[in-house]
Amino acid sequence: MAARLFAHRPGLDGIRGYGMVVFMLWHVGALTVLPGLWVFMNVFFILSAFLITRLLLAERRSYGDISVRDFYVRRVRRLGPALLVMLGAVTLDGLFLAPDEEKAYLKGDILATLTYVMNWRLVARDDQYFEAFSHPSITRHAWSLSVEEQFYLVVPWLVVAVLALGRTRLARTLPFVLLAGLSALWATRLDLVGLGGQSHAYYGTDIRVQALALGVAAGVWSGHRWSGGALLKPRDPRDPLDGGRPWIEIVGWLGLATTLVAFVTIEPLAPWMFSRGGMLLTSIAATAWIIGCAQRRATPLVRVFSLPPAVYTGKISYGLYLYHWPIFIWLSRYLTGVNVWVLAVLTLALSYAAAAVSYRFLEQPIMKHGLGAFGRRRTGAAGFAGLAAVVVGALFVSGGTAQATAPVRDESVPQKVANIPQLVEGQPTFTAPKPPTKVALFGDSVPFHLVSRFPSGNFPGLEVVNLGTPGCDIVDAPVQWTPTVALGADAACRQNKATYEEKVRTSGAETFVIMPSLQLALRHQLRGRTVWLDDPAYVAAVRSKLSELTTKAEAAGARSVQITTVPCRRMSELNLPPQYRTELSRSPELVAEAQNPKRLNALISTWAKEENVPVVDLASAVCGDGYQPTLHGKKVYEDGIHFSPEATPMIWGWLAPQVLRKAGGRP
Repeated sequence: MAARLFAHRPGLDGIRGYGMVVFMLWHVGALTVLPGLWVFMNVFFILSAFLITRLLLAERRSYGDISVRDFYVRRVRRLGPALLVMLGAVTLDGLFLAPDEEKAYLKGDILATLTYVMNWRLVARDDQYFEAFSHPSITRHAWSLSVEEQFYLVVPWLVVAVLALGRTRLARTLPFVLLAGLSALWATRLDLVGLGGQSHAYYGTDIRVQALALGVAAGVWSGHRWSGGALLKPRDPRDPLDGGRPWIEIVGWLGLATTLVAFVTIEPLAPWMFSRGGMLLTSIAATAWIIGCAQRRATPLVRVFSLPPAVYTGKISYGLYLYHWPIFIWLSRYLTGVNVWVLAVLTLALSYAAAAVSYRFLEQPIMKHGLGAFGRRRTGAAGFAGLAAVVVGALFVSGGTAQATAPVRDESVPQKVANIPQLVEGQPTFTAPKPPTKVALFGDSVPFHLVSRFPSGNFPGLEVVNLGTPGCDIVDAPVQWTPTVALGADAACRQNKATYEEKVRTSGAETFVIMPSLQLALRHQLRGRTVWLDDPAYVAAVRSKLSELTTKAEAAGARSVQITTVPCRRMSELNLPPQYRTELSRSPELVAEAQNPKRLNALISTWAKEENVPVVDLASAVCGDGYQPTLHGKKVYEDGIHFSPEATPMIWGWLAPQVLRKAGGRP
């Protein structure tokens, strides 16, 4: 009923509509020219808090009090049905379709999303929103829903309190302004060098409160008459946002312009956004924009954001946000190598269709009629059954693994493949070892996928042990992706590095193969400095880590430790976040090294010679004639980084004999 008390402002729907389309394009990697679009999430927070506050004030003015119970019931009706549909689809995907590396945290992620604590779960595992070589959770986007709902647990009580204790508009608005300031002050204490600090800065409710509190403050301020301190009546002509005050229009345009500049100029996780109040300042600008669009009259600013397509898109924006990320993950899984704009358009089209159907046939009926939308008994039973199905299904989702101790089969490659072509003409043929032997591959997602797709039927007597962890760099130093973003090892990577020695011992692997990551060819942050392969300190750090890996593997029982060189790639094929791609393009020398890592491979070869570690020259085998997108009619890389399922048996056909020969002391 409260929804009828606050007149519809189409300009606010338009902000959501325009914003959601642009945000989705950025989120899937299409809008490279807007690195600061991550700031748009605060616009959504402010807008949501503003609207909810105006509804609470309207309820108080019309009925004399605020029913906190009814507020929570409305939130469940608004959010619950579509969320259950999304989680149901994700659960089915996890049970039957998702590859192992996507299921490492899925069970807990589903339950955390359902209970609105997903943001803190991401903080707890040091999840990096801007990480390039990882498998993001299919429910990662639910972090923002968690932030909102945690805040809204207390908002109605806070509004009730300020209305009871404050007698003027200023007295009722000021507490929320102070809360925003305290949140901004708290953000200055974060350590943005460590992964935990970066994750906390992005996902933390305590940090995002500054945006939400400003939205509440704007709602309280605009929910009073200009004079007298009284709450507005429905359609009160003394509404501050009635459009009769030109300065509100001017402030709205200035807020919009400032926010647009932020989208273009602010780098991901720019330190000043947290250490110097940047998030608060950009949130103030966004609040001004929202107030300008909330005017009742059709001012020029309101008209820009009140076009029917934008308004409708804003109305279905909740479904768009819920569905777009799983749809993008699913499309990316099966449409590898597709142009990013093709992927983006497909994601938007499917998301729009899903959101429109959801809004028309699920969300709207339940919002309007509650449990009576489809028959009270039937709807209640369906809701309970849906909730139970998601919970039970999540409990049966395999946890997957990000650091397996035994091969995890990826069924995209059969157990036995016929007619495997030679990677290199005249290469040694595989001979089954006697007795059978075990080989452990250590590194990032490249060895992870090689092991998971190992065609064991073609290599009798050879067992491979998976010590690969997606996104895991070998050195213990963050990769300096941009001047403001340095990302290091996540929790799974740190765990694998801490336990691989024991895994080698318990698996009984006789041979330990180090497969260095392409990330070694990128800039790193070492003791507060940005370093690269031309810096002696970085070279020493790489050599030290390789020696440590060798020593521990030998101590765990490996009789042979080997190392591979890093093959060539093409940066244009890598599925990098747009801001990383833009930054890399500014350094031709770095791009050249990443595409053809001559310096890195020279470092590997020099270290190996000094340490008497055999080198498996994978780079020469794959790139002997320079980069080739296909070899013997088979696509080499599926996404610019990982060997494709069709090429993997060919890689093993060359790699397995090489490793066995070198383990036997032969060159």
